[in-house]
Amino acid sequence: MRPLLWGTIWFIIGMVGWVIFSIICGISLGVSGECSGIVLALVYFFGLIFFFSLPISIVIEVIKFVKNRGK
Repeated sequence: MRPLLWGTIWFIIGMVGWVIFSIICGISLGVSGECSGIVLALVYFFGLIFFFSLPISIVIEVIKFVKNRGK
């Protein structure tokens, strides 16, 4: 499969995970006043996947295009 398709798949996974764990952390902050470190780490992890998956896949796609264009 193409890198752009994989980037889109990871983008959607990151987006869904980021939203779910952000909601869990928000509810936890509202109820007890603190958020678990594991949940906060998952928010950051899925946020990084969400924000960086598409730009990285676009760069890989451009590199593959340039390499194949020379052949």
